Amino acid sequence: MARGFDPLSNSLANILQYLNDQFPSGLASQTINSHRSMLSMTLDPVEGHKIGEHPLVVQLLKGCFNSKPPRARYNKMWDPDVILNHFASLPDNKDLSLTIISHKLTILIALACLLRVSELASISVSSIDFSDSVATFSILRPRKTQHQGPLRSFSLPRLSGPSCPIDCLAAYVDRTAALRQKDSDVLFIALKRPHKEVGSSTVARWIKQGLISAGINSDFGAHSTRGSASSKAAQAGVPVDHILKAAF
Repeated sequence: MARGFDPLSNSLANILQYLNDQFPSGLASQTINSHRSMLSMTLDPVEGHKIGEHPLVVQLLKGCFNSKPPRARYNKMWDPDVILNHFASLPDNKDLSLTIISHKLTILIALACLLRVSELASISVSSIDFSDSVATFSILRPRKTQHQGPLRSFSLPRLSGPSCPIDCLAAYVDRTAALRQKDSDVLFIALKRPHKEVGSSTVARWIKQGLISAGINSDFGAHSTRGSASSKAAQAGVPVDHILKAAF
């Protein structure tokens, strides 16, 4: 280490000095917190506390956060009506290319259910059930914030017009039925042969490309769908606790 500290020493003074040195170097509080986690996993406890849970270490990290809190990524969110109006200008779902309908469906589900890209990439195609008013589905892996309990299921509402997520989902399932590999239960598949299931990075790219095609600023990433949909729901009078529960 630069100060000559033994990297395997669990001296509390040295640990606090090391963490404190990271702040003026320009590191964000989240990055310094990662250093704390690394030290806590590597070094023995001090005074009966894990390194990361020692009161002085916790106090130091709180000070770093309060002195340099993370800034919001976006100053202003895009309006979901922009993308919905764009979808209204497209041909019918059955006439869309596999590329465009993939972009459209990922965005519609992301907006309707506040799903992360990792969750979109784990939708189970065999779990999808259609009814007159809703379509339900479940995901194959726990949500990012889920630590126990059964896998979540979600509902898509039936809407009028070309932006109905149920109609788009039904068209996509029908379009891809003959393309998807028999041993895969993931909804979204690659655009090119052999049409393997896609991961989070591909889903994120589809969403971003779909937003750009609608004229939305390219600075917005795939996860901006969660903020956009949440803001629109709050403006429409949806209780905040309902929004938080859906996003959790």
